[in-house]
Amino acid sequence: MTRTFAVRFAIASLVATPLLAQSADRAVFVSNNGNLEGSVSAFRVTGADQLQLVNRVVTGSRPNTTVDCPGCNAYEISLSPNGRWLASSHPAGNLDGVTIFEVAADGSIAQRAQISLSANIGGPLDLAWLSDDYLAVTRLDTTPDRVAIYQWTPPGTLAFVRTYDNGGGLSYFAVSADGAYLFANDSIADRINIYGNNADGTLIPLGFGQSPGPFPLEIATHPTLPYVYAACGISGSGSDVLAFGQALDGSLSLLSGAPFSSGGSSPSNCFVSGDVGTSSEVRYLIVGHGTDATARTMSINNGTGALAATGFLFDVGLQGTLGDVSALDDLVFVTDNSSATDGLTGIYVFRIGTNGSLTQLGPIVSTGGIAPRSIAVWSPPVVALLGDMNCDGIVSVGDIAGFVLALTDPAAYALQFPNCDINNADINQDSVISVGDIAGFVALLTGG
Repeated sequence: MTRTFAVRFAIASLVATPLLAQSADRAVFVSNNGNLEGSVSAFRVTGADQLQLVNRVVTGSRPNTTVDCPGCNAYEISLSPNGRWLASSHPAGNLDGVTIFEVAADGSIAQRAQISLSANIGGPLDLAWLSDDYLAVTRLDTTPDRVAIYQWTPPGTLAFVRTYDNGGGLSYFAVSADGAYLFANDSIADRINIYGNNADGTLIPLGFGQSPGPFPLEIATHPTLPYVYAACGISGSGSDVLAFGQALDGSLSLLSGAPFSSGGSSPSNCFVSGDVGTSSEVRYLIVGHGTDATARTMSINNGTGALAATGFLFDVGLQGTLGDVSALDDLVFVTDNSSATDGLTGIYVFRIGTNGSLTQLGPIVSTGGIAPRSIAVWSPPVVALLGDMNCDGIVSVGDIAGFVLALTDPAAYALQFPNCDINNADINQDSVISVGDIAGFVALLTGG
């Protein structure tokens, strides 16, 4: 059943992606959660790992908070799997809204639709794309809280489809890297609910992962390993991060030693970094905190999923001013939503080291909007390059060791090059990696 969800999602994405627009470069999108003006900013990540503002779209404005504004308070944002559609939630009072943007090849965004969900819907706090056509939105105006599904039909129709009961305290979603699962928190029952994602607007409830006490808030999934994490805010010890392992049937079980201490005060959001290792996968959990406004790193044990605070941190400043944390490759992004005390607001960029250290890359970058908050990141799909066995974008003598491993010991290749495609060794494209590929590989190396 697990693989059925993943296969359906993968097929849908592969069929759709070549036909649709997306940013040709790495990109970062930030929602600006102003009460009087909501907006979303789009950035391009330059070759020097700097953020370059491409454009900003104002989603709504009002003279005061007594005026309804479905586009104010741009809160959470989510990017569709194909990179073409960006959605923003607006918990803005009497007219809660959702805005859909289209992403162009240069990374710029253009608003395509904005709808008011209903009067006093009680959110939407979070949203997440289940596929390129279906969007899950938190709905808090009912008891129990519900996962609401909407269908997106270009150029501008977002239509309600159905809801699923989720319990109480629903505020955050996460979708697994393969698209097979949607995770939704229930902070009243201290658990994370699991749904199988058919990617056609339907979900299958698959139970939940139970916390031993601290309630889960924002959820983070590991991109390549079966681990799920959640920040726990002020609950428990006040520095708790939950950690679950996911079985093949989709179920979650608490990892030994969990919850783990981040070392900070009131973990509010978290995100798993990109690979910062060279010969083996090394990733860190980036944890943002509410009370002490710090972004901290926690090491991830690949074998057990266990977390350990590294002690490395960045202090944004005043309590409550850290908006969100995210990561792309070995870059870490942190938003500062208030200019109080230090006069700074915007998004910071760091490079994470193999030991979990954070090195700031330049000064804070302005988003041009009010109260920067949620972050969404995009990296263009890697185009297969036959013979490129160490995935550095070229075919050279550095690929020989990987080619030999792919030919003689595929398991060892996968272990040594976890983020590379072994099929790049199928030089003659006969769907089999064999001695028949050697001559072609040598020709690629020598230019023959």
